[in-house]
Amino acid sequence: ALCNFCFCLLMASLRKCLRFGRREIIARRVGFAPTASSSGSSENGVLPALLVGAVSGAAAATGIVTYYLHSPDATQEALERLPRRIILVRHGESEGNADHTLYRTKADNMIELTDKGSQQAVEAGKRIKGVLGHDKVHLHISPFQRTLQTARNIRLAFEDQIIHTYISPQIREQEFGNLQGEDFQNFRKEQQQVGRFYYRFPTGESGADVYDRTKAWWESLLLVNERPKYDRADSVVVVTHGLTMRLILMQLYGWSPDTFNTVWNAGNCDIYVLKKDLSRRGFSPYVLCSSEGDYPESSATVVVEFLNGEKKPFLLNDYLSIPQPRTSQQEFVKHVLEQQHGIDGKTVKDIDFFGGRHAKFQ
Repeated sequence: ALCNFCFCLLMASLRKCLRFGRREIIARRVGFAPTASSSGSSENGVLPALLVGAVSGAAAATGIVTYYLHSPDATQEALERLPRRIILVRHGESEGNADHTLYRTKADNMIELTDKGSQQAVEAGKRIKGVLGHDKVHLHISPFQRTLQTARNIRLAFEDQIIHTYISPQIREQEFGNLQGEDFQNFRKEQQQVGRFYYRFPTGESGADVYDRTKAWWESLLLVNERPKYDRADSVVVVTHGLTMRLILMQLYGWSPDTFNTVWNAGNCDIYVLKKDLSRRGFSPYVLCSSEGDYPESSATVVVEFLNGEKKPFLLNDYLSIPQPRTSQQEFVKHVLEQQHGIDGKTVKDIDFFGGRHAKFQ
């Protein structure tokens, strides 16, 4: 986490200084800045400007990184400046949720809300207002029509508290392909074999692709209150998609792809409230607060081997309640099996957490 944090600072500083270098080049070319030599080649002005920008950026970034590495007080101050809450909201019911065949003729990014979805968003806005109180808010929105429309309805409840709005393409829905034609059902069958996280749709993305861009967005979000001349956000509201919400939680909690596959999609206009907890380690000190928002459902099929040699599959509900690392929690899961299925843990020899999908565990 520290390396990611420092890398973000480094790249931001480099980009700014390289932009400064490019502006200096442009100024020289249009006559607003003198060149070092009127008789030299055009590269004489270009290369020094880029080098100055890059070197200055590296020096500045190195100073920032060194400051945070060697100054615990500065690190603590940065953590304290993080927003108190980050609230994730799934869009309201869309036309595609109501009619799955619509994706064959209408691009995913153009799918709009139904009337029911618009009303869900209005109600979600009131609910979010109750959590926010009088917090100043930064609003991040996926650029798809259904999320933009959801945000317009949500923000009615706390419009005067929003100090900045971002349209954030990195938190858009997974790209399933340009249009979801007749072959899409076959792709879905393939996805069930490969897994939601790894399967890449033709002309589209895999879940892992979405994870990468979501993680990059999250790491930039953590610097939201470090931006010069921007008002600080007390809370951040993020209007996005169900898969994106799961992937945000995946990188926050360090879920494996197998655990990710156990987590259900959020309902339309469900909200996940991530609350800052400075007792947590690392640069992402947030915990999911079930008292202020919704909590993701999760379930997994395990294969239980009994002492008599019999093997049977069982569905475990609330899989996320098992402490990490989950596949090492045999005794804990025996208690869960007893509670959910009435199984005597003393009769259990082994538990296969992968549901019999693999021939070997070791």
